[in-house]
Amino acid sequence: MKKCMIIENPNSGDGKNDEYMEGLIDKLENEFDQVVHKKTKKEGDGENFSKNACLEKYDSIFVVGGDGSFNEVINGISKMDYRPKVGLLPGGTNNTYMQLIGGSNDLKEAIDNLSLEKTKKVDIGKCNDRYFSYYVCFGKLIEATTSTDSSEKEKLGGLAYVKNILKTIPSDETSKIQISYDDKTFESNASLVYVMTVNKVGNLEFSKDDGDLSDGELNVFIMTEEGLMSKVNAAKDMLFGKVDENENVKSFTCKKLSIKNLENKEIELDMDGEVNGKLPCDIEILKKHVEIYLPKSGN
Repeated sequence: MKKCMIIENPNSGDGKNDEYMEGLIDKLENEFDQVVHKKTKKEGDGENFSKNACLEKYDSIFVVGGDGSFNEVINGISKMDYRPKVGLLPGGTNNTYMQLIGGSNDLKEAIDNLSLEKTKKVDIGKCNDRYFSYYVCFGKLIEATTSTDSSEKEKLGGLAYVKNILKTIPSDETSKIQISYDDKTFESNASLVYVMTVNKVGNLEFSKDDGDLSDGELNVFIMTEEGLMSKVNAAKDMLFGKVDENENVKSFTCKKLSIKNLENKEIELDMDGEVNGKLPCDIEILKKHVEIYLPKSGN
């Protein structure tokens, strides 16, 4: 019997997902013998629901929520031997991964474009004992890149990010860290570190390299300079895909790395948009670890 599970965060986004759920269930009932609808009530529910879906050999899981809901499902299935295919539907305020796969951020449109014909096996990152779908990072400038309002982006384009960076930089600070990868180790003062499964976050391309969600490589970007104008230029080049041209941004690819904090202060990690863990950390890429459905307009 072919069965699927819907994991919905009813509190995500504007809380109006219910009006579209009947249409989603109807659509899935044409493809599956059994459709089970689960609603999360508290943190960790999505992870537990998806873990049970693995144990009970569900064919597919469909996530209706934002980046946090998707991250919970990724953490639920990534440690399991059997992993259902995953479909992502944008029910949250931030749906950055949906942009990576070429999908719509409008829930009704995403349901209309939902297709079970095309899938892709994508890389997943592991940071200590947690998993991430597209990035782990730290630094105050992260907020400028992850919380830029969509209406600002429509009006100003890439300049919306620059505007928020300029607001954030005066309060920015650096931390002395040690990074080890391959056979190399280096120490640096860093104000921003991104470790990603692809070379972009949403529609922000940090470099022009042909990154792919299943190439088995971690993409690492480190802003090293402490001077105000150097930070402005480095942040701008990161956002407009010109890190290769900026000597204050160190970038490289690897399969594993470790990051240590060399100062006596706590540095928290942002994982897929949620604070989750702290330094030190060991990070690795799990190549083609999860199979996802691509929307009709997807990559």
